Formats: sequence, structure tokens, C-alpha cells
Amino acid sequence: MKKYTLILMLALVVSCQKTTMTAHLSDHDILTPELFLPHIVTNEIDQEFGMTISPIDAKTILFTRRIGDEKQRIYETRYNNGQWNTPQIVSFSNDRDESPHFSKDGRTVYFGSERPIPNQTNLGGFDMNVWKTEWVNGAWTKPIPLSNTINKVQIEGENWPSSNVSHFVTSDDITFYTGTQVRGTKGLDIYQTTYDGADFKALKKLSSAINREDKWEYAPIISADGNYLFTQIYNREDGIGGDDIFVSKKDVEGKWMPSKNLGELINTNMNECPAAMTSDGKYFFFTRDKKDNPEEYDGISSIYIIETQALKLNELFK
Repeated sequence: MKKYTLILMLALVVSCQKTTMTAHLSDHDILTPELFLPHIVTNEIDQEFGMTISPIDAKTILFTRRIGDEKQRIYETRYNNGQWNTPQIVSFSNDRDESPHFSKDGRTVYFGSERPIPNQTNLGGFDMNVWKTEWVNGAWTKPIPLSNTINKVQIEGENWPSSNVSHFVTSDDITFYTGTQVRGTKGLDIYQTTYDGADFKALKKLSSAINREDKWEYAPIISADGNYLFTQIYNREDGIGGDDIFVSKKDVEGKWMPSKNLGELINTNMNECPAAMTSDGKYFFFTRDKKDNPEEYDGISSIYIIETQALKLNELFK
């Protein structure tokens, strides 16, 4: 009897942790998209995108901000004493940096950067590669680039998006997803790789359930349980306009089902892109362009938050 009582108590503790871990993110239900932390993360005058939130306690947020024509940098804000501090450029961001993503254990951050890789000269037009930094003794370590199984420095004549990699996401620190145009292929596609404890395996293109030959798929986000994969897709026939957010779900055999449009609750005639999810699965974040003229892009994008339940993901895949 004592054994079952202990199990019940532990289950209640875990349940409470999942409920309260993200309680500080909002004091009300969010069933339609809202600007995320206005005047802190989202200011509606700059280009803000590519964020990640600590999977441990949701009290550290890293996000990308580009001010005017300046290079985009990664900013950091932390939740202390009941409030978020003013975001500052994080210590490891000193070049054109973007799209940070926490590892599952919250100790490593992967991000895209234009900074040159030592002893590898970029001969192309524009080259983003994946770097990583670790949280050690209360500080971020000096970033290092991933190996050349992931980072393919551009050769002469190459231009964006060929060989560009910035998003690098995982739900288990073993399988990682990214979006890139592999040299010699057409357009952007979603790829996966696995980490074997020493290095990453060669990128493997996901199936036609995710990728289509004539479309651009990019900016993947994986749910904490690894069962949902969100992507940004441009101008698909079942899209609503511009770049839309699509989602795929793993079936009972662990294979990705054909991706589906998230619908008009999220997607508009402007560009939307998935940004992050909290590790308890409660909140989903995405970016949306702000345009005075839907036919033009004025360099402003904002980060939005919504409760994941509002997306009705299970109904999408009945």
C-alpha cells in the first residue's frame, strides 16, 4: 500500500511540475496568437525571430533580433524575482548570428552563424554554419563549429541557400533536424542526422511526407516528445499565402505522416515560421512578418505565443 501511495505522490509531483514550469509565461489562457512578451522580446519595430526557451525551467530565452540594416544577433533574457530582465546581446554572439536552439538537457545551444570557420575559407556569396556553445560554471563557453559532416563551407560560385545551415534542433540529443540546400540539389529541404557520441552522421533527406521536389522546406522545430515536426514551407498548393507553417506527426511505426497546414488560426497571407515549443508542450511560438503592404517585406517580424492545445494537432491527423 505504501508503495502505491509513493508512486501516486511522485506522479502528482511530476504533474505539478509540468503545470507550473511555464506558469510565469502567461497569467491567462492564450487560445489565439498573441505577441510574446511585448516590449521585452517583441518590440514591433525590429526583425525578431529564431528563439529558444530553456527546457529545464523556461526561465532563459534566447532569440534573434535584427535592428535596421545591422547584422542580426542573438539576445538573452532571464526571469528573476518575478520579472524578465532587459534583453542583451548574449556573450557568445559577436557576428551575424541567428536561430539558437537548446539541447534537451539545456546545457548546449546550437545556432547559425556567418563567422568564418578556422582554416576553411568561404569562397561563395553568403555562408551560414552551425556552431555550439555550452553553459559551464555560470557562463557560455567560446563557440565552436560543428564538423564538416554538417557544415559545408561554400565553394567558388555558390550562393545562398546552397550549403547554408542555421537551424539545428533535437528532442533527445541523438537525432537532429535541419533545413538546407545540399550542394547540387534544387531548393531547401529538411534533413536529419544522428549523433553517435563522437560525431554527427551524414545528413539524410526526409521522405516526401515532408519534402517536395518543387517546394522549399525550412526552419524545422521538433516537439519535446519527438512526435511532431513543424516546418516553414513556401507557396505550397495547400498554403494560405507566402510562407506557411506545416506540421507532420509520427505514426505508430515511427514514420512521418504527410505534413499538413496548421490552418488560418496561425497562417495568413503574410509569412509565418515556427520558432519554438516549451518542453512541457504547453506553448507554441512562431514568427510573423509585419507588412503595411502584403506584397512587400518591410524588414519587421514579431514572435507570437499560443497554447499548443489550440492548434488541435490530434484532429489534424485523425
